[in-house]
Amino acid sequence: MRRPLNGPPAARWSKLAIAWLIALVMAALTLPPARAATVPDFSLPLLDGKSISLKDYRGKPVLVNFFHSK
Repeated sequence: MRRPLNGPPAARWSKLAIAWLIALVMAALTLPPARAATVPDFSLPLLDGKSISLKDYRGKPVLVNFFHSK
């Protein structure tokens, strides 16, 4: 008895997902890393009236989180 060429739909989707995953991993391994853009210097006011400047942290990793709460 011959087996059908296509399996059940779930098997086809899993094969497709694995193929996409392999393609994404290969692209991540072969593409050169992106270069970070230079951010212009800016200052932000602090709650105590002083200000903080981005240039104070030059050469260090910085995470700027803008949030809003009601």
